[in-house]
Amino acid sequence: MDRIIHQSFLSLDNLYNHYPALASLAINQYQLITVVWNIFLALLPLAFYMFLKSYWRRTGLIKFKQKTVAAALFIFWLLFFPNTAYIITDIRHLLNYCPFDSPNKVCADNAWMIIFFFTYASFGWVSFYYLLKSMSNLFNEIFKRLSPNFFATLVIPLSSLGVLVGLLNRFNSWDIFLFPLWLLRVLAVYFSDIDYFIDWLIFTIFLYLLYFAGDVIFKEVKKQ
Repeated sequence: MDRIIHQSFLSLDNLYNHYPALASLAINQYQLITVVWNIFLALLPLAFYMFLKSYWRRTGLIKFKQKTVAAALFIFWLLFFPNTAYIITDIRHLLNYCPFDSPNKVCADNAWMIIFFFTYASFGWVSFYYLLKSMSNLFNEIFKRLSPNFFATLVIPLSSLGVLVGLLNRFNSWDIFLFPLWLLRVLAVYFSDIDYFIDWLIFTIFLYLLYFAGDVIFKEVKKQ
């Protein structure tokens, strides 16, 4: 299927084109600066969540201005939150880490890459679960009488879209402000093209599984 690939002037690819030496700092052709950058983007929603939580408890969001500030903080959280799950997809850079004819598809020289990319992807899963659970709890604190999983149920399909437009179409979180119409046209493809729709549906299902699996696993750890 054809892919619409966005070439943003605010991307790391553009940086690597101007400074090739930075691109050489890589593991299996995956730049280490990209690792640091992606972790930074995944931590940004944590900052927005903490600001929103503090602002809510300090003000109670009584005035219209306070509600507007809270809405802005939530929107920025929502825009950057998919970067957590996006890190999980970076495990794809483990592909071809060994020569094709390596016995059992493993090689002694690069076996350490397996644990590196697994740990990196696991950080994405843990941050995805923790930030979604935290914001879900805050959402239920602000809007009482809602199902505990109501917020997560709504956000996960949106996050899945965010991951895919970053992974397949190379859009960044801030591109919604720079190229809103173009981004909306690309998003529409995920509901008009069957291949894109299947990608979105399966991503959504597995993000649900990862979230609710985290709910079980981390609750059990907390009890011990």
